[in-house]
Amino acid sequence: MNRQFWAIAGLLLCQGCATNPSTQAAAIQEVTARQVMNCTLISTITGKSLIGGVGATSAGNALIDVKEQASGLGATHIVVQSVDEGSMSAPGIARAKAYRCN
Repeated sequence: MNRQFWAIAGLLLCQGCATNPSTQAAAIQEVTARQVMNCTLISTITGKSLIGGVGATSAGNALIDVKEQASGLGATHIVVQSVDEGSMSAPGIARAKAYRCN
């Protein structure tokens, strides 16, 4: 079979692939806006799933990307603003505000 077939087959199989967060990203807490009232807002972040997909896996990968970015900025908490699960041709997208709390 040709390479293009296998490349497409691999991408389709990976639609269900979930990524694992780094230790730093796993430590980021998802909280409500009320819980960060006394914290410092660092940034608003947009995270994306690396590949298109549908459902919880794509949305989860986008949230992991948000947490990876937030940890890189020194955040300790995020408040999720929105999550779009994406489609077969579009990645999942998550938006959140990153905060540093003491």
